[in-house]
Amino acid sequence: MAFSTFRSHSPFGRKNTSDGELFALLGAGEVLIVILWRSRNQGNARDQGNVRNQGNASDLNHNIKINIWHGALQNLANSVFTPFLGIFAIKLGATNSQVALLSSLPALMSVAAMIPGASFIRRFSTKKKITAAFFLANRLFILAIACVPLFTGDTRAAVLVALVGLMNLPGAIANVSWQSLMGDIIPPKERGSVFARRNQWSGLVGFLPTLLAGKMLDLLSFPSGYQVMFLVAFCVSLIEIAIFTLIQEGDAKGESKVKEAATLVPDRSQPVRKRFKTEIRTVLAHKQYFRYNLCSVLFHFGWQMGWPLFTIYQVKHLGADNFWMAWFTVSQGIASFLSYRWWGRYADRVGNMRGLVFATLGMAVNPVFYVLSSKLWMIAFFNLSMGFFVAGTVLILFNSLLEVSPKEHRTKFIAYNNTLINLSAAIAPFVGNFAADLLGIKGALLATAAVRAAGAFAFACYSGLVTPNRKVAADKSTKRRLPQFWNK
Repeated sequence: MAFSTFRSHSPFGRKNTSDGELFALLGAGEVLIVILWRSRNQGNARDQGNVRNQGNASDLNHNIKINIWHGALQNLANSVFTPFLGIFAIKLGATNSQVALLSSLPALMSVAAMIPGASFIRRFSTKKKITAAFFLANRLFILAIACVPLFTGDTRAAVLVALVGLMNLPGAIANVSWQSLMGDIIPPKERGSVFARRNQWSGLVGFLPTLLAGKMLDLLSFPSGYQVMFLVAFCVSLIEIAIFTLIQEGDAKGESKVKEAATLVPDRSQPVRKRFKTEIRTVLAHKQYFRYNLCSVLFHFGWQMGWPLFTIYQVKHLGADNFWMAWFTVSQGIASFLSYRWWGRYADRVGNMRGLVFATLGMAVNPVFYVLSSKLWMIAFFNLSMGFFVAGTVLILFNSLLEVSPKEHRTKFIAYNNTLINLSAAIAPFVGNFAADLLGIKGALLATAAVRAAGAFAFACYSGLVTPNRKVAADKSTKRRLPQFWNK
């Protein structure tokens, strides 16, 4: 999802919080409760008027439109928040390790929340309301982050890192629930084009706000400019959540949902160790899903290694200010906007896995472009290539995860995948930072490119595009030709 740092935010108590600030926080929450309550009542009225069928074309078209509006508003809030977190931390005095923690700590919090969160989500017969509640809990942390400058100078960076990490506790659960909900309401044949349109329009609405936010941050005094932008992000996110609640969720008593709920109910009569072994056997029994995760973790590790390196290179080595950081985001966003539909059609034509090989291979080239860039305008130019391949990677990774996750285990298997990815994200930024200390920033970027290329090669093996051994075994569950070593 778009809020990956913003993926996810409750006000925190402290002595410096004034009565006026506390009243403002409570007032914003009350406004959103009214909006959600009205949306719920409107939904109940529609339910009493007619019984909706998930396969009904009008409901599907409605959900597609709401999904696009939700994505656009989510990215609008994201565009004045996430691109500036790194430079905000550096201006607060963050060290390289703390910049790396901005990426790794949220992932670690996600690991702690993912599996228990998925088990909690399965208790609800419908996912929309609980997803909206976790969205709200996530976004509330933006208010807390806006208050970070009120702390003393030597603690502000550490407080910021802690809040960005904690915001992912509700954010991770919301992400799993949202992904599972999308798998329920969007048919497999529609996903490529639907999420391409969502991502395309999401990118479009963020261009101008990102540039304006970057310019305003350079014009306004520090830190008041950041506080204003973060408050704007929070207000937009309230509207975003209200729009999300307009999704029409189908009847949750269908057979697939009953099966899914059953698979998530732990057998309390068995010891924890035995239940753990049972879950491992369940995952290993779905060979296609298991192999996909091996490839996914390898690629993501290389992807995540570069997260702190890009910010450090842009700000500390090339001297980027807020406006340049905004330009980097916009140049990447323009390329993504222009390419999402192409990627959707391309994946529908050649298949998700083959499309993923091409996209991830392009991602491996992006750090090399940074190594070749000695000026800020060069990075802005090369970000066009980055945006093209990021668009394909993000779109097809999501669609391929839904494709390989068995329907009766979808919520649980999505949670397992996200847990593995977040475990990787908790470690990879520090590996990238260590590589920078050992090899220099450019050597570390090249190492990142090598790991990403290895991940792309693994996806190629998985899809059958590359066969390391001549003897190839057929996977009976998918009837797809795969390299023999995958079956060992």
